Amino acid sequence: MKQLKILGLMAAVAAALMATVGAGSASATVTTLCKVEETMAGLPICKPENQYPAGTMIHAELEKNTKLVIETPLGKAECEESTIVATTEQKTEKPLGAVVNMLTFAKCGEFTVTAILTGTLDIEVIDLPFWTHNGTLTFTNTKIRVKKGAKECDYFAGHSGTLTGGEMATIDLEGTLTRFLGVECPEGNGTWKGAYTVTKPEPLWIGM
Repeated sequence: MKQLKILGLMAAVAAALMATVGAGSASATVTTLCKVEETMAGLPICKPENQYPAGTMIHAELEKNTKLVIETPLGKAECEESTIVATTEQKTEKPLGAVVNMLTFAKCGEFTVTAILTGTLDIEVIDLPFWTHNGTLTFTNTKIRVKKGAKECDYFAGHSGTLTGGEMATIDLEGTLTRFLGVECPEGNGTWKGAYTVTKPEPLWIGM
C-alpha cells in the first residue's frame, strides 16, 4: 500500500510538471544544474539537495586535437584553442541564465577571432522528442568579431548547440552567427561548430 501511495504521488508530481512546462510547448522549461543523474516518473527531476547553487561556474575547453570551425563570407577560421566560462545567476530558473565571463579563441591561423561582448547564456533542459538530462544553449548579446587582414565582420551568436550531461559533460557548439556590422565585410551570415569538454562543475547533468 505504501509503495502504491508513493507511485501515485510521483505520478501526480509528473502530471503537475507536465501541465506547467508543457512538453513540446513554446514556453521555457524550468532548468537546473544537477550533481547526479536522477529521474522521477520519466522526468529529469533534480532534488534540491542535488542542485548546484547560484554562482556555479561552468568552465569548458575545446577538446584536444579538435578545432573550432568558424565559417563566414571572409573564409573558414579554424581555431585550435577556445574557452567558455560562465557563472549561473540562479539555482533554478526558466530557462537557467548564466553570465558569460570569458569566451576566447586562439591559434586561428590567418584569422583573429574575439568576443567583443560576452553577453549571457541560457540553458534549457531538452524535452523533445523526449525528456533528457541535456540542455540547449542560447547566447544573448554575445558578439563575435572575425578579422582577416583589414577586413572584419561582427556577428551575434544565438542558439548554439547542446550541453550533454555526464560524469564529464560536453558541449557541442553549433549554430548560426548573424552579421550585424563590419569593416569591408561581405554580406552574409556565418556558422560555428566545435566540441568542448566541461571541466567544472564535475559531474554535471541538466535537470528540472
